Amino acid sequence: MMNIRIFALTVVALAGSLVCSQPSTAQDSAEMEAMRANCGGDYLRFCAGMKPGGPEVKACFKRNRQNLSQGCSQAIAVYERSRAGSSGEADD
Repeated sequence: MMNIRIFALTVVALAGSLVCSQPSTAQDSAEMEAMRANCGGDYLRFCAGMKPGGPEVKACFKRNRQNLSQGCSQAIAVYERSRAGSSGEADD
C-alpha cells in the first residue's frame, strides 16, 4: 500500500515539476508518460523529500542529471527538445 502511495506521489511530482505553462499536446502527453514510466525511481532516490510538483523537484532533477538512470535522462531530453522546438527556446 505504501509503495502505491509513493508511486502516486512520484507521478504527481514529475507531472507538476516538468510541465510548462504552455498548452499540452498529444506529443507532450506521450513525453510526459515516458517520464512517468522512467523517472519514478530517480525521484525516490534523489528528490523524495521534496514537495511533489514543486519547483524544487525540477531543480533536483537538473542538479542530479548526470546521476539519473539512462531511461529517465533520455525521457527528459526528449521532452526538453520538444519544448525547445515548440517555443523556440530551451526549457531549463
